[in-house]
Amino acid sequence: MSGFDPIIVGVGQMTHKSENFLHPLHAMKTAVKRAANDAKCNTLIDTADALHVVNIFTWNYRKAPRALAEVLDINPALKQYTTIGGDTPQWLVNRVADSIALGKNEVSILTGCEVMHSVKCAQAHGKLPEGFRDSFVDITAIGDKSEGFIIGNDRFGNNQVEVDHLMDMPVRIYPLIENALRAKEGLTIEQQLENLGKFGETFSAVAARNPYAWSRDALDAKQVITSSPRNRMICFPYTKLLNANMFVDQAAAIIMTTPQKARALGIPKKKWVYIHGGQDAHDIWFISERPDIADSPAINACVEDALQQAQITLEDISFFDLYSCFPCMPHLYRLVLGIEHADPRPMTLTGGLPYFGGPGSNYTMHSIAEAVNRCRNMPDNFGLITSNGWYSTKHSAGIYSCQKPAKGWERTPSASFQQQLALPQSLELERTPSGGFWVDSYTIWFDRQGEAQAGLLIGRTESGKRALAHTPQGNQDLLHAMMQEEWIGTRGNVIGQKGKINVVDF
Repeated sequence: MSGFDPIIVGVGQMTHKSENFLHPLHAMKTAVKRAANDAKCNTLIDTADALHVVNIFTWNYRKAPRALAEVLDINPALKQYTTIGGDTPQWLVNRVADSIALGKNEVSILTGCEVMHSVKCAQAHGKLPEGFRDSFVDITAIGDKSEGFIIGNDRFGNNQVEVDHLMDMPVRIYPLIENALRAKEGLTIEQQLENLGKFGETFSAVAARNPYAWSRDALDAKQVITSSPRNRMICFPYTKLLNANMFVDQAAAIIMTTPQKARALGIPKKKWVYIHGGQDAHDIWFISERPDIADSPAINACVEDALQQAQITLEDISFFDLYSCFPCMPHLYRLVLGIEHADPRPMTLTGGLPYFGGPGSNYTMHSIAEAVNRCRNMPDNFGLITSNGWYSTKHSAGIYSCQKPAKGWERTPSASFQQQLALPQSLELERTPSGGFWVDSYTIWFDRQGEAQAGLLIGRTESGKRALAHTPQGNQDLLHAMMQEEWIGTRGNVIGQKGKINVVDF
């Protein structure tokens, strides 16, 4: 690539906790203005030749970048809107870095937001603004692809068998990964719960010190893992306090350019943060087809490639923000990257999605903003950001530092990188199994009243194929036993189908 080094010169965040309605355009405008102010450059927004907006769950926008450009009173030549996915902000930084390094554009604004808190308040008062969605279910319908400015992988995160078995939402899939991790590491359920308590205590303590965090309550470990009317079990072993909180009003923005342009605009050098490396890849797309759901070859490959680009090792990283929609993700990252549990380096800069807040696809924009501020305060150090979309499916990584890179930005294009990635062979899915069923992972799904409803099972049949199933309805003794004893590796028997759902008893 060319000699243009991509740098971040401005970052901005905002959090809105009032019941007064916050319009997404106002939220993003505020974040962008704060990013320009952070760069100490009054003309920075006006010079932007590219505007990139992360997909917004809560507003059925058709032309979000165009609408935001009008609000900002600018008209950049390039306006792009992304598909959904928590990996998107870091993926976008890597993509924009490619463009800047090639001289395709000079100043890029990246921003996004969610206003689910505002929507929830408006719904409660029966005053939902015109144009707002009244449902957050059909997220695949967001955006108008006819204009051609939507970028990213728009493939849906579930196959039909997963949907049929209610393994179609993060709250019911990430616990499957969590329990598979427990078995893989040989932990008892008691040890797992102890680790989950430590996660909540450690991450919430960081959020308590973060002025942009949605929750500023420092929680203790017992409080996090103990079920109560205010902290009901969602899916075993995750209580509400261990789930990402999407009902927030938060926005963030970053502004990227080159050192040459930054000098011309008079942006102080102490504001410059270089992107030293970055990469994107995905694992086997559907979780039901992964031989090991407690593994991620893609994130391991992304981080290794980013480190090679930066010409550093993992030991040279001083701080991390490991994507934390649910506790299993930083746990998984640490496992595949070889980061010890006793490692003293911070694993979150924000406080994580359950406590800082989980603003849809845009959370990582906030973690990047925090990384930029940390780099400025520690100019000789390096930080690593990881991000994840769907169900540990799409991954992206980025390395940041105020140090000038040893070489210019150059990476294998992500499409080529994906083609070179050696993923394991996908398991064939048996839709209507019979006979023996061996459990690879499971979770217990609870209703809103805190009553256990069903065991959701992912396992293998006698032929070695993958199958999904539920426990028999109403068998509370079985569900209780599954929360007290290790059920992974247990053999059950398929006793039939209830509609499209396979039923396994033990």
